[in-house]
Amino acid sequence: MRHETPFSVRYLTDDTVPIRDIIESLQGVESVLGEVSRLLPSLVDGLKVERIEVRVREIAQESPLREIYLVALFLAFQKDLEQEVTEQITALTGWQVPESMDTIVTVLALVIVFYGVGAIKSLVLGKADDGPSERQLNGLIEELSNVTGKTQRQIRQLLENRYRDRTLWKRLANATSRFFLPSKRQDSAPIEVNQRRIERETVRDVPADYLVEHEADVKPSRDFFDATLELHAQDRDHAGRGWAAIPRGINDQRLRLKLMPEVSAVELWGNDIVRGDITVLYERVGLEMVPREIHLHRVTGTG
Repeated sequence: MRHETPFSVRYLTDDTVPIRDIIESLQGVESVLGEVSRLLPSLVDGLKVERIEVRVREIAQESPLREIYLVALFLAFQKDLEQEVTEQITALTGWQVPESMDTIVTVLALVIVFYGVGAIKSLVLGKADDGPSERQLNGLIEELSNVTGKTQRQIRQLLENRYRDRTLWKRLANATSRFFLPSKRQDSAPIEVNQRRIERETVRDVPADYLVEHEADVKPSRDFFDATLELHAQDRDHAGRGWAAIPRGINDQRLRLKLMPEVSAVELWGNDIVRGDITVLYERVGLEMVPREIHLHRVTGTG
């Protein structure tokens, strides 16, 4: 089943935004929405997100900068849980998405963004103090708890488990900095996400230092959803080493493959072809960006 969710980001800037900053923000939003698809099944019992498609429907560069996306979620439901689910999920058994799904996607995306602010602060300041961004995160987690039925503690544990890996932690900080970039470059201009306003005071709370220095700390990366991997090396006993693959249609070279925490080596073992959500990490060689490593976040099919 396909469910479409509109996602609008408005940077309330006074001046036009350079193209390079627009590109950065587009990449940041794409990464955040990719994280939404990975966390959503843990918040809605019985729901599976088979894949996600993020399309840009409109970019208006004049002040304010406006980016409008269409997020297509391809959903499935575990029928065996039909008798145990809440009223909200029972609505899904007839292949009807609950009315709150758009709200869940919006609030979850903002939770990820502001959890990412904490990641930036920890990298720049060594700690995340109790500032406007933390207060915004607390309010968003409370709202997400109300619309999903999950406790705030469960939501925080989900975030901690997801971003415990240092690589994912830095990548989250990178995506968050890109999301805020057009605003930070213009006196921390307010931002509206699906008509939810992020005030200037809150944007100012995001360390600007990381916006300048993060590229040296985090390798450039790009997300690909439902990509096809041709496996060339496997190690059933390890997830972080001993694996290699060729990402078909992306690059024709064998690259190191790292299985992220959500992926078990056992489910891949013995397969030559795997489909899944991946992140490709790049390195600059001369004037070119060359792919060096693949991170597999979720398996969507084998064979």
